[in-house]
Amino acid sequence: MQTGYKLLLAATIVSSSIGFNHNVSAQTDSYKIVSTSFSQPLTQIESFIGGKKVETVRYALGDVDRLHDGLLYSSYGDRVINLKNSKTTLKKVADSPLRITKYKNAYYALSLSNLNEFSLTKYSLDFKKIGTTKRYTEFGKELIVTGGKLYVLADHLKGNDYAITIHTFDTTSFKSLHQETIKQLLHADQIRQDGSQLKIYGISPEDDEKLTILSYDVKKQHVTKTMTTNQYVKGGVEKTQILSKETELIFNQDRMYAINNQTKQVHVLYDGKHDLVDYAYDAKTKTYHVLEEITKTAEFWVKTLNRHFKPIAEYRLKKSDSVRPFRVL
Repeated sequence: MQTGYKLLLAATIVSSSIGFNHNVSAQTDSYKIVSTSFSQPLTQIESFIGGKKVETVRYALGDVDRLHDGLLYSSYGDRVINLKNSKTTLKKVADSPLRITKYKNAYYALSLSNLNEFSLTKYSLDFKKIGTTKRYTEFGKELIVTGGKLYVLADHLKGNDYAITIHTFDTTSFKSLHQETIKQLLHADQIRQDGSQLKIYGISPEDDEKLTILSYDVKKQHVTKTMTTNQYVKGGVEKTQILSKETELIFNQDRMYAINNQTKQVHVLYDGKHDLVDYAYDAKTKTYHVLEEITKTAEFWVKTLNRHFKPIAEYRLKKSDSVRPFRVL
């Protein structure tokens, strides 16, 4: 479960900026860095404008590796903080939450109960448990709630038998409605809703760890192969972003690249020299902030890319033995 995050060498922000040009100014280039501690209950969000720190907010929760839907939590623990409501109130949830998603007036949590077992739990907006927790044999990886149904991407492990599955549940009692086995993929860890389709990103057995995208029609309950690209996906697909009607951005540990879903063509947008940890898009300045790690020296940088994905500024982050950056906002 992401043991790399357990490194004590870490980094938080301080630092200076270099390399600004006319595309972005020190007054408009702003970002936030989220860092967490693995030795004490501490996670902090530091805000920067033009490389200068302007605010630090601290939270009494450590080992954090999840930040979704305004919720801060750890897949190693059982506490969650709603960033919109409080920085001090910790709410208890099921152990090892992998994904907590808000849908209408409730939160739905996918947790890792055991090595080959996931659980589903429903909570009120104040994280009071609704109904009972349901457990299922398989390794749950990702959760999407839409159209009154809940979908779980999971690994099916039984002896030497291995497969990837999509489960469909109702959102009231978590009754199993359907289970679809995906034989076209060897590994998958990212799923995204696209209208009535669920797009699944992974690698297929015959394509030597190259990115393969599948589409699951939730109405027909049928999987079709969209494409296999010529791009390797070291560490799996971390994020995706819609750039246009035809094009989407793929982000992983190695690079950022664009896929045209009509022509099936792929081109690299940004290929960093170091491992890519996270990125955030700033719609106001039309820039991308990329968090990078130099693994040999345990140093971190934030690089600002313009809309053509060319580096126009970079910020070196000061080393720290207590916290480690894992998100840029």
